[in-house]
Amino acid sequence: MNSIAAPAYPDARRARTAMAVLALMGFFLSMDITLTTLLIEPMKREMALSDIEIGLLQGTAFGLAFGLSSIPLGRMIDHRNRIRLLVLGLAVWMAAMAGTAFASSVTLLVIWRIALGMVFALIIPASLSIIADLFPPERRSVATSLFAVGQASGQAFGILAGGLMFDALTRMLASNPDLLGGLVPWRALYLAAAALAVVLLVPLLLIAEPARQEQREKATATSTAFRELWAYRAFLGPLLLAMLFCQIALQAAAVWATPVLIRDHHLSPGQFAGWLSAITFLGGILGALAGGQGAELGRRRGGRSGVLIPAFLAALATAPLSFFALAPGIPLFASMLAANLMMGAVTATIGVIAITLNIPNEIRGLALGTNVFTSAIFGVATAPAAIALLSQALGGEAMLGQAIAGVSFPSSLLAAVFFLLAMRGARRSGIDGAAA
Repeated sequence: MNSIAAPAYPDARRARTAMAVLALMGFFLSMDITLTTLLIEPMKREMALSDIEIGLLQGTAFGLAFGLSSIPLGRMIDHRNRIRLLVLGLAVWMAAMAGTAFASSVTLLVIWRIALGMVFALIIPASLSIIADLFPPERRSVATSLFAVGQASGQAFGILAGGLMFDALTRMLASNPDLLGGLVPWRALYLAAAALAVVLLVPLLLIAEPARQEQREKATATSTAFRELWAYRAFLGPLLLAMLFCQIALQAAAVWATPVLIRDHHLSPGQFAGWLSAITFLGGILGALAGGQGAELGRRRGGRSGVLIPAFLAALATAPLSFFALAPGIPLFASMLAANLMMGAVTATIGVIAITLNIPNEIRGLALGTNVFTSAIFGVATAPAAIALLSQALGGEAMLGQAIAGVSFPSSLLAAVFFLLAMRGARRSGIDGAAA
């Protein structure tokens, strides 16, 4: 019978330092990835993109690369030095952001989105895997939520800074067309984002790879790892489906809220950047913190399956919030969108916490990669395009709000059902019998 090695977690100071660097990485990468959502309308105008091509860029290209690379990268995370992988990923990330700034065709935009998707599939699971080896189970929920806080902060800052800088550069170019050497504002912002990521390299190189904790006797063969993962199918299968449907609902809000504001409410990025960044920040931060605290409370009261109770409630709450795009005014739109983003952060945070708590170390990267694969291939890659196609089927771009609700509402209800099934599967498979 396999045994779990005695834990030897890093001292608190080293763990906090590494956690701060990882949270900063989450901040910068989320800031960069938010730029495409914010700047997609200026990109559309310059490059004459259709909504289908927007869906291809925002969802299909990024999501397929994100998903298809997640499982092999997850196996690398389980066996290779994760800090070195993060450094390599960051270098590719900067190249892809700079490449987007100079892309002259949709094909090049797609290629760089594929590169970004692959890097994202490496950096997020690797960071979560490292966090799980920095903190013991009783502190892991809160630590994981802090990484999500970094991501939420980056999203908010990306919207605020990107929107304000876009409008400022637009005004400056109106009086001095040669100011940026021929670059239009959205391209200049991508180039600036690539340059900013350089500040992460030094602190990342200064943190050490932590020892792997909670590791059973080594099972290095991929076939063995998949067999071991299969033993958790009653818990992991429904959980992956729940996370998939949560991702579909979240994509509806994250990708299409900005186009709705520009098209239906006739606002420029600078006009909504301030309040949209604020609700993204508050929704993401509060959701991540609530998810971490709720998961720990659920673990104490209901064992390791109990961490999913607040995720079930959050998924239910997302269903009526799916109609945010049909709100008649900006205040109601903003309120519903903020709550929607908060519930999305709750479910995303709790989902990865459940995996890090219930799956042993030597297959944890594979489990996280499988989660990424499922959510990316069937969620990130398909949801934006599906909403664009449904909008066309309903009558054109004017029906975007109805299409968002038509995809997000049933997805939220299905997510709630599968969270319940995952909890039942955890109890049946004996996960709650593990040390909590």
